[in-house]
Formats: sequence, C-alpha cells, structure tokens
Amino acid sequence: MTASASITTSPASPPSLFSLTTLLSLLFSLAILLVSILLSRHLLPPSSPRRHLILHTWHLFDFLIHTIFEGSFLYHSFFSYSTLPAASSSSDYPHPASLLTSTSSKANAFLGQPNRRYGAAHSSSPTALLWQEYARADARWATTDTNIISIELLTVFIAGPLACYICYLLQQCPPHSSHHRVSTTSAGNTTTTNALKNTGGDNAAELWFLMVVLATGEIYGGFMTFAPEWLSGNTNLSTGDWMYLWLYLVFFNGIWVVMPGWCLWVAWGEVRGAFKDSVERVEAEGKKGR
Repeated sequence: MTASASITTSPASPPSLFSLTTLLSLLFSLAILLVSILLSRHLLPPSSPRRHLILHTWHLFDFLIHTIFEGSFLYHSFFSYSTLPAASSSSDYPHPASLLTSTSSKANAFLGQPNRRYGAAHSSSPTALLWQEYARADARWATTDTNIISIELLTVFIAGPLACYICYLLQQCPPHSSHHRVSTTSAGNTTTTNALKNTGGDNAAELWFLMVVLATGEIYGGFMTFAPEWLSGNTNLSTGDWMYLWLYLVFFNGIWVVMPGWCLWVAWGEVRGAFKDSVERVEAEGKKGR
C-alpha cells in the first residue's frame, strides 16, 4: 500500500485555529461518549445506583475508543506504508534504505522491511488523517514507534475486550450489590445472626478484581507511553502551543489517569467493605457459638 499524503515526523508548527480534522475528531469522540451514556442507561436496570451508571459508561467509552481509534492506529502501523526504491549499495547515502543493507541491520527495520516506511503518515484515509493531526503534538503516532505499538497491542486486544466484559459484569450484578453489614439479635440466651453476603455474588467479586487489573494497566500504559519521552528530552512532543500541550497531550491522556484512578478508589472501597463485613460475620458467628 502506498500513500498520497504524509506529514513530517517531528513536531509541527502550531496552527492558528482548529483544523477540520481536529473538529471532526472531537465531534466523533463526543458522539462515542453520547452513545456510551445512552447505551449504559438502556442496558442497566433503572434502579442501578449512579455510580454503576458512571462505571458502565466509562468502560463502554473505554472499549469503543480503544477499538475504533487505537485499533485504526494499529491497522496503519502494520498495513499502511510507502515503498522506497531499493538502495543500489550501502554507500547510496542519504537513501534511507542504505543504512539497512546488512543482514544485521535489516533486523532493526520495522517488520524486517528496510524499503518500507509504515504508519499513519503513509496513508490518506480519514483515520490516518486523525492520527496525522494528533502527531502534530506527539510525532510517534504517525510512524512506527515500537514502544507505542507494543503498548497499543495490549490496549486494543486485551484492555478493550476487558473493558467490554466489565460492562457485562456490571449488567449482571444486582442494582444494590454493595456489601451489607452484619446484624445480631439476642433473645434470652440465644443469639441469632443475620449475616448477608455480598449480594453481587461471584459476579461482583470478578467485577472488582478485573476493574483493578484494567485500571492499573491503563495507568501503567500511560506512564510507559510518556516516560521514554521525559527521559529523552521530549524530542517527539510539541509542548510550545497550548492546544497541543493542554488539549492533545494533557487532557486526552489525563482522562486515562483520572478515571482509572477513580475506578481503583471505588474498587478499593468495595473490597475493603467486603473484608470488613466478613470479619464482622465471623465474629458474630463466634459469639453465637459461645
């Protein structure tokens, strides 16, 4: 596949206004959020607590973004490319392939193809234009940065489906699947214990465990996306313009820190409450046996 459009792989000079691609990308993102909200309201029981609705909306939004947006990034990383003319010799400099003519050097070419350049920069499709626009803030997303691609493989094929499965678990849990306290009543010398287990049962246990796994992976993935840049002087990041810095880099990526962090906090409260109820239940049963 060859391309009719390409961009520079270094941070570009900032535009004075939003481009049409930027506007359409933002509108599409908002449309995905709206669909996530409406579907969550439809799929969850009307009596579901607001917290469950927010969690379902977030994980559905997370699944759709990973699948549609980041899935398209992986597609362009592996299937969109420009073919370079073969280098006549290793001295054919500055031909890009002249640096990769030896057998050992070819291993450093993406997919072992020294005469090809892969990535969204080498396509003119709508999704490629989206990534070309984002690459104005972070140039790695228009090319084949192997660190980014490795993270996205896990994101698209593991984190995305896992977010969808968490939505399913939220739908299966009863509307009030939070933990319940243990109550005891005494009648003469007899003590009766009313110990209620977590009404979410196995689904609730699986839900909160997988939510912790996914949220931890999201935060770790964000760190591994930007840590190499921080350690190398932000050579691929364009931080001189407010839109690139605060909208593209901080806001869009910050969402996947704030929301997973909140999910961890919610899951921690559920797990802590379940353990506390379990201890109280054991203590109540111990008193009953005396």
